[in-house]
Amino acid sequence: MKSALILMMAAAIPALAQQNFDFKLLDKLGANAKGSTNITLDGNLLKIAANFIGNGEDSVKSLIRGLTGIYVRSYEFEKPGQYVEADLEPLRAYLRSRQWSKIVDVKEASKETSEIYIQALPNDRLGGLVVISAEAREVSVVFISGVMNASDVAKLSGNLGIPDLPDVPNTKKSGK
Repeated sequence: MKSALILMMAAAIPALAQQNFDFKLLDKLGANAKGSTNITLDGNLLKIAANFIGNGEDSVKSLIRGLTGIYVRSYEFEKPGQYVEADLEPLRAYLRSRQWSKIVDVKEASKETSEIYIQALPNDRLGGLVVISAEAREVSVVFISGVMNASDVAKLSGNLGIPDLPDVPNTKKSGK
């Protein structure tokens, strides 16, 4: 009985990892933006988008099969101060409530911040990756949901509207 319960819990972990954030909560960011990028690839759209990747990129195509969504929101502002940091709090609160791990947190004197969150799963796998980059005149959020190997994150960098992503440290080293 115990082993059946453990097996059911292990099977549920990827499903829990794939619950998505409601990006409408970030709409306040775009209210004063002079330009924005909004990419939403989920469900069948993600599968269709994979067909636009060249034939030499089969490893990226196979990786995309394990994903449930790719969301990119990027806003450019005319001048500093046209958005408030609190506009990003709903996303941070969501990540805290789902017990994502913040693995990078950089704050610079110029009020630029960079944050990377992962949802670690067993066997060096991730249930998702979130990158938040906030500068005085630009805010970008990349949210990737679905099961992937930590080593596969670099394959997504520069594909399907995802900007170049920093390397994500191997989750085995951190014990997560």
